[in-house]
Amino acid sequence: MASTTDVIEALKYTYGSDQVLYLLNQEVVTWNLFQKIKKPMAGRGQFIMPIMTKNPGSWTGLAEGGTLPSNLNPDTAEATWALQEFAGLYNMSWKLLQDARNSKFAFQTALKMLEQGFRRRVLRLINGDLISDGLGKLGIMPAADNQTTITVNALPGVDIGMVVDLIDASDNDADLAASRTVSAVDPINRTVTISGSAPSGTAAGDFFCVENSTKSGAIYHTNGILGVIDDGNPGNGNFGNINRSTSGNEYWQSVVLSNSGTNRALTEDLMMQLEDAVREKGGAKLNAYVSNLAIVRRYHELLREDTYFAMSSPKAFGGQVGVGRDGGAQQKGKDGGDGGTIYRFSGQPWHVDPYFAANTIIGLDKSHFFLGHGENETPRPVSEIFDGTPFFRQTTATTFEVAWYWQGQLLSDNPAAGAKIEDIAES
Repeated sequence: MASTTDVIEALKYTYGSDQVLYLLNQEVVTWNLFQKIKKPMAGRGQFIMPIMTKNPGSWTGLAEGGTLPSNLNPDTAEATWALQEFAGLYNMSWKLLQDARNSKFAFQTALKMLEQGFRRRVLRLINGDLISDGLGKLGIMPAADNQTTITVNALPGVDIGMVVDLIDASDNDADLAASRTVSAVDPINRTVTISGSAPSGTAAGDFFCVENSTKSGAIYHTNGILGVIDDGNPGNGNFGNINRSTSGNEYWQSVVLSNSGTNRALTEDLMMQLEDAVREKGGAKLNAYVSNLAIVRRYHELLREDTYFAMSSPKAFGGQVGVGRDGGAQQKGKDGGDGGTIYRFSGQPWHVDPYFAANTIIGLDKSHFFLGHGENETPRPVSEIFDGTPFFRQTTATTFEVAWYWQGQLLSDNPAAGAKIEDIAES
């Protein structure tokens, strides 16, 4: 019979840094798209980044012996971000631990259960923050839906048992349904069923988020890529504390190709406009595209048309015979954890996140987008962060509790190095 200490050590090994990174690579598509920056934990762990807003120097033609031109001094702004704290908890029952000491099968089952929980809860919520707009949206309503089974416009990021709020998008504050437990999720039909009575007064744009995490003046989410790559200020406040609405701060805006809320077909011209916009405004070159699965299917259709015209012989993308996609068309896991696919535009890779926003594509130059973090790059048990802290904490029930901790923030030194297409038809 193994000891409880043996079980604890095995759990620590199972959730070692390498394994957590592996799981992050599988479940958080954006994790490998962003460079990592560690911030020393002095003060409040704030990132301060100088931004060039006016280039120095002058250059002009002149007559022989003419007067020198006036020099132009550079100008800078200072972008600042504070790391956002996150904590996670999960319980392990005394029975589970005792069984795991005595049975290899019970131990393997326990590990599998914990891994799935870590994937589907902790990592899914980290991903939900990074691909959102700063408000941690886990499901957005396409229209009013005053019932307990609510339709959202993309693959919902919620999970059964989660406690969520339904937030009024008109102020990103008022609860249309507060502290409701998710009782059912239908990923194919894009519906979420919540406990309690049906909400009222809902409208297009209202969204689900983790309970008590999105309130005016108290938003507990990282910046999200949809808020960073935008021409307006995100819902969680001015990105980097620079107001994009202030005249002269246009350098801090990204180009957004929208169609006033009316969906239109994806075209090659739209994609080329996205490319050109980043080159013209951000002085950058796109080296990654991100969308959901439905948008990739529309891009697949564009390529399929080219297949008939250019090759006169339909084959699966990837080199095999037939139509559709071969087995490597959507990578996942250690070797393809950034959501890489076989698809390219202008030679640059197209990444897929199944939970990404509906009707939207972003393109970015990855060298200008960073994931800042504290002492630990990934979420870690507090026992590995703070000396003298036990791995298991006793609760008032017949369970032990394990606490996790992480600080992180999404940063950019040039939001114009990314651009966004909105209002793309998915069918």
